[in-house]
Amino acid sequence: MVCRVVVLLLTILVLPVAAAQAAGRTDGSAPAPASIVRLVTHVPARTLNAVGAGSVLPESSFGVFKLRSHLVRDGKPEVLSLSLAWCPHCAANSWAMAVALSRFGTLTGLRVLNTGTYYCKLTADPCSLKPYPCYPFTHGLSFFHTGFHSAYLRLREVVIQDVNGKDLQKPSHADVRAVNPFDPGADQAPALDVGGAFAFLNAGYDPGALAHKSWSQIAGSLADPHNAVARHVDGLANLFTAAMCRATKGRPAAVCRSKGVLDAGARLRTAPGPPPPSPEGAA
Repeated sequence: MVCRVVVLLLTILVLPVAAAQAAGRTDGSAPAPASIVRLVTHVPARTLNAVGAGSVLPESSFGVFKLRSHLVRDGKPEVLSLSLAWCPHCAANSWAMAVALSRFGTLTGLRVLNTGTYYCKLTADPCSLKPYPCYPFTHGLSFFHTGFHSAYLRLREVVIQDVNGKDLQKPSHADVRAVNPFDPGADQAPALDVGGAFAFLNAGYDPGALAHKSWSQIAGSLADPHNAVARHVDGLANLFTAAMCRATKGRPAAVCRSKGVLDAGARLRTAPGPPPPSPEGAA
């Protein structure tokens, strides 16, 4: 089960954070070792083709929406990601994001992140007989201040809070407008808008799949199409790639016409439009 990351601190999206103040902060991540970067950014095409749609959660748990807008920066479709450093669901998606983006360009300055236990504190309820799993110490990747060089896409990563729940980066008014159609109020994470063509909300697989696994173990599993973690990560990467291909109008062709991307992309054909606004939002 994927837990909706409805942040109790929703006002973080409207509280100002001075640019100079935010510039001196980090999200709690560290530079990724070169060995991990290479494994994540060079998953063999044959593996991605073999995995196809992989083991991605159904629509009831993982929101996939077709949008009818255009999110563009510098003449290229923009991939907009809103995340929280302490969010295990964001960590789960981060591996697939890195794999997918690497098929369109080069990531520089990729980082590794341990989500810690802040999410567990938020979800703790001593009165609950069946508490939500909180996935402590989930190992993921961070795109905080990561560079992305691509002839096809632009990347904008907004890390709203660090691993300790401290305000870090503030989404712009344009960011909030971009995610409002599928996440009114921008109050959930992870949220991903791919060029205004498709949107993804929450984790594509249960973060528990990464439990007790190091960054090296996760990265090292991605080339094996029979590995359970690879089927989660690579399958979600193929789905993200398919959405990016729609935004880039099928470029690069070798990637967008690959079997794994086409297999996973079949889900996009039946993706619904954005959910209707809630009564509160409509008011």
